Amino acid sequence: MGIKFLLLGALVGLLLALQACTATSHSEEAGTLGRPISMAAMERILDHADQAGPVELQTFNSADWIADLSGLVNLDNPEAKSAGLSAREEPIQVYLYALRHPTRGLFLIDTGFSAQMAHDPGSLGAGLVMRHEMHLDRLSFHLGPANVLKTENEPLRGVFLTHMHPDHIGGLSEIPLDTPIYVGPGETKERHWTHFFTRAVTDRALEGRPALKTWNFAGAANDPAQELAAVDIFSDGSVFALSVPGHTRGSVAYLIRTTHGPVLLTGDTSHTRWGWEHSVEPGSFSSDRVRNRISLLQLKALVARHPQIQVLVGHQP
Repeated sequence: MGIKFLLLGALVGLLLALQACTATSHSEEAGTLGRPISMAAMERILDHADQAGPVELQTFNSADWIADLSGLVNLDNPEAKSAGLSAREEPIQVYLYALRHPTRGLFLIDTGFSAQMAHDPGSLGAGLVMRHEMHLDRLSFHLGPANVLKTENEPLRGVFLTHMHPDHIGGLSEIPLDTPIYVGPGETKERHWTHFFTRAVTDRALEGRPALKTWNFAGAANDPAQELAAVDIFSDGSVFALSVPGHTRGSVAYLIRTTHGPVLLTGDTSHTRWGWEHSVEPGSFSSDRVRNRISLLQLKALVARHPQIQVLVGHQP
């Protein structure tokens, strides 16, 4: 009986330790870039600005990959059941984006994978469980931040992250150490059992870097449950960070007034094109599906009001 109680106690302790694990031990601090803006003010800019904006945006496919559909889409959603969706492998892509502002310079949104992370993830802290569960052996790598930056004639001014999952920070090893990195508030402090397996990768990617900068969404929305909170990143109405918690605590989407019209990067608020088109939130890959659904529907409502917005989902064309 004593041994059983010891084993049970050890199991409970392990479960508590897993749940208590934060995304990273790296520090974060309030960022000073940008200013909070209400949705009404942001949408007035969309209503009255020219169709074309001042920002150049380029999309890069860092890698082709596969993932479990049950993680990408909530298969318990009635819409998914009606469509007959079931657990299977789903082809996905891993993206990074280069944003060129005419006066503020070059920024990346997410980082895809580095060549080292793609070919030797263990050297960057990815343990056996993580490599197996994330199907890293099924990854077909194309390019990383180093490939993008070597073609540029100006320095990288910053990295804007949608969130801190390994497939969005997996290229940080190719980013200069002094580059400012911006995240949603609370992203580093979210507690989830999966961080027990991914934290080593995250800590290694951030080692030697300054504190992460968090977006100041305070005061941007009168009622966060009804309205998206937003930051006007360059204070000129060209690029907006949108608070979309749910996939992770600090998930962020980005709305960019590009030279080809406004573009919304949903991040993993919606992984798949089907999920976006049918308003079905992600499944097991999200830490809070209920909150993820609220954020997804808020983005959908924004696009419904402004159908000129081109939508780029997290992991599919």
